[in-house]
Amino acid sequence: MPSRHILISVLSAGMLYTTGSATAQGVEVPEDAPSYLLNRGVWSVTSENDLFGGTDRNYTNGLRIERVSPANHVSPVLRWAADQLPFLDLDRKRLRQGLALSHAIFTPEDITATVPDPDDRPYAGWLYMSGTAVASDDHIQDSLQLNLGVVGPSAAGDYVQSQWHDLINYQKPMGWDYQLKDEIGIELVAQRMALFDGPSLPFGIETDYGVYGGGALGNVRTYAGTGLVGRIGWDLESDFGPPRIRPALTGAGTFSPAQAFGGYLFAGVDSRFVFRDMFLDGNAFRDGARVADRNKVVGDIQAGAAVHISNVQLAFTYVHRTEEFARQDGAQRFGAVSVSIAY
Repeated sequence: MPSRHILISVLSAGMLYTTGSATAQGVEVPEDAPSYLLNRGVWSVTSENDLFGGTDRNYTNGLRIERVSPANHVSPVLRWAADQLPFLDLDRKRLRQGLALSHAIFTPEDITATVPDPDDRPYAGWLYMSGTAVASDDHIQDSLQLNLGVVGPSAAGDYVQSQWHDLINYQKPMGWDYQLKDEIGIELVAQRMALFDGPSLPFGIETDYGVYGGGALGNVRTYAGTGLVGRIGWDLESDFGPPRIRPALTGAGTFSPAQAFGGYLFAGVDSRFVFRDMFLDGNAFRDGARVADRNKVVGDIQAGAAVHISNVQLAFTYVHRTEEFARQDGAQRFGAVSVSIAY
């Protein structure tokens, strides 16, 4: 579709422009900055897929490419805007900016049906750009993210899933003609995470635990959530957790290793009270498919591992997500793989 090509071109051009301007107008980090806040930018790629959970339904695939600037290498406009927000305490934190391109796909239980079950989750694709402001210090990370894109045929969910299923010789999805209609989507997402040191163990092993609170406001999703996570390993100060695709608990894409080798195991729980979810409630401004029995409270249980060698980190997260609507056939299970490169 022409609109799809135009949107992708605009998003790509915006990413290149903002990335370049952020670097050109940056401010150097002070020499006495802690080791994990050294002047490192990060490129990351995150892929989430229910293939790791042995299913092909609900939230079935997500892909995110993100660039986070070095500390205090931000545009003057962003710094001015951040100064106006009480949520971002710049008196004790350093500021980063991030830009990302993401794509997500949602499908019903039975993708072989030409006419999908009207009581099941509708087909939907979500293509969007994210602009993020991240402020961090030793133990606290604040993030404010604006997601802007399109839900519907212009998001190319049908094309992406069909091509992927052809590649792996899997059943072609048959019901995309009944997907959500085109609608501009917007989300404003805020999160604060606080990490606390745990006991030190033999062989230099470190532990910590974190708590977070946050939420989103928009026509795509509106929710409030909280959660906690625990970690054990080496060089825990390198990040606040591996990157993920929201609404999951995420470390906002920052990664600054202080050691040549490090890694950790982690596990956490997350709960959200959902006021609106377009992928279940349907289009906000147009009639279309939706479920009638959405659950208001959704929880995630996650566990995984992250390891880095020099400036490259590889992470895997396994997620068990509780049922999002009453007629859903069991919990959702999927995995997330991310690769982050600090430069």
